[in-house]
Amino acid sequence: MAMLGALSSVLLVALAFLPSNDPELAGRTAFAKLAGEVEDAVAAEWERALADSDFGLSSSTLTWSRADEGAVAQRASTAENAPAAAEGAAFEVLLGEAQRLEASGDPAEARKAALEALGKARNSHGKARAALVAIRAGKQAEDCEGALETWRDVRDELSGEERASGLPILVLAALAVAPCASPEERAELLRRVQPAWGGVVATAVEQTVASAVAERLRALAPESDAARELGESERIRKLARFAAGLPKAHLPTRPDDARWHLEALGNDEWLLWRADGADAVVANRMAREELLERFVERAKGVISADFGLDFGSGARGEPVRERRTLDASGIGFTLRHENPQAAMRVEGTRVRLLRAALLFVAVLSGLASVATWRAMRRSRRLSGLKSSFVASVSHELRTPVASILMLAENLEEGRVSDAASRARYASLIRREAERLRRLVADVLDFSRLERGRELDLRREGVEIGSFVAELAREAVEWAKSHSLELAVDIAPLRGHAQLDSDAVRRALANLLDNARKHSGSTELKLAASTEARTLRLVVADRGRGVPVEQREKLFEPFERLEASNGAGGAGLGLAIVREIAREHGGRVRFVEPDGGVGARVELELPLEEES
Repeated sequence: MAMLGALSSVLLVALAFLPSNDPELAGRTAFAKLAGEVEDAVAAEWERALADSDFGLSSSTLTWSRADEGAVAQRASTAENAPAAAEGAAFEVLLGEAQRLEASGDPAEARKAALEALGKARNSHGKARAALVAIRAGKQAEDCEGALETWRDVRDELSGEERASGLPILVLAALAVAPCASPEERAELLRRVQPAWGGVVATAVEQTVASAVAERLRALAPESDAARELGESERIRKLARFAAGLPKAHLPTRPDDARWHLEALGNDEWLLWRADGADAVVANRMAREELLERFVERAKGVISADFGLDFGSGARGEPVRERRTLDASGIGFTLRHENPQAAMRVEGTRVRLLRAALLFVAVLSGLASVATWRAMRRSRRLSGLKSSFVASVSHELRTPVASILMLAENLEEGRVSDAASRARYASLIRREAERLRRLVADVLDFSRLERGRELDLRREGVEIGSFVAELAREAVEWAKSHSLELAVDIAPLRGHAQLDSDAVRRALANLLDNARKHSGSTELKLAASTEARTLRLVVADRGRGVPVEQREKLFEPFERLEASNGAGGAGLGLAIVREIAREHGGRVRFVEPDGGVGARVELELPLEEES
């Protein structure tokens, strides 16, 4: 498992430093991909715009069917009439005088001069010119009967092809006399001039003038058939004028689909047209700027932040893609970005975070591998220690049992006859039994702790002075029985504590026995004192001491120093002492010995607060 973890750490580190995970390269790649996606989205939006029936519409949009194309072509290609034949000098003088009098505000005299010029006219164009002035002057002079009479005299003589500034003079005369006519006569006026107006070449008259004349004519009899015919004629005239402005001077061919088609017309203007319904065509002329503004407004939803479209007007930012053509008409754009380097860094940050995450996981995996390896090593070590512990406990158990059996057999067989010897044998049997009891208690306590259960302590109020004095007496007796010299230093003690006296007694016995077994010294010391509401019991020896690096380890189960006298041990004594101290709210520790010689262990237990 540890090897697998280490291998996974190496693989994660290798993965983090793959070329594809290089932040700079990844930033450039991601930005290039983003730019390509934006460009493709713009192209797709352009296709959607062309498929949108409302995209190319405006107030000047025109609609026609195939049936209109013939009339439009005829209207657009009809040639202007040749210049009219010249009139005589007398005619021109009289007509000029009539126009002067009309302008000077003398309509009556102007009418007389115009009628006299009318009498001298030699062709229809001259008659139309003179009649128009006579009718206008009659109207201004409030001589409506005279104006109507002049109209009736000339209306059948004029063909409608007589022109003034591109407009039929017949139409102008009818509009001039219309205020003097009755409704019936106005409808007749419209019917008479309709063919003349329908014959006007689409490009011969300015659009605004033509529209104004058409509106005035329609107002003569708005509900009449002639007005409706006039409307249709005006629609054809507009179509013809529209066609005349196109490169081939004819309407565009109806496409097979309903999408908008584009063609450049020059002067930054575009022709847009599409099929509409089963037979119709919709077309429009639109300024290039307006067309592109419409599209850019639509494309805002698909353009990421800081990107811009350059259609040739020099938009802000740096170009990040080659020019992309959108349509066969030549419309195209260059994708720009305000700060490509910053965008690349942002994109690269994601890869940096990924790399950091991979390295972090690699470190965690490595640490987990180390922890697993250490745990496995500790487990193997503990397994060895437990095996050693079993052998040691077996030996520790056999020793007192063998001693007890041997002493009991001697007593039983009568080998010891005197009372003093029997008393000594009894004392030895008791000592070995106590030794056996302590060993069994230690094993049971450790078993309880290993299962996660606390020690079974029975605390009770204890007077410290008498309790410690009792401990000291027992320690002295123990030392004598083991041929040891025990120095006792008990300071005056006062106070009480909640203690399990048997557990504390066993903890002190374990400390003393540990010093006996492992110090290599026969000189021991037991000291007791109180300080800051704490009882401190100290066991010291003058032996070989304990290395600083092993002092904490010795309180772990199965940890022990080899005894200088070959004595073994289960390796549980100090572990049990630590748990007894902890469950009393105290602690046990090795401290620096006096003079730096031997070992010194302090067991600290809390005292009750004085009331």
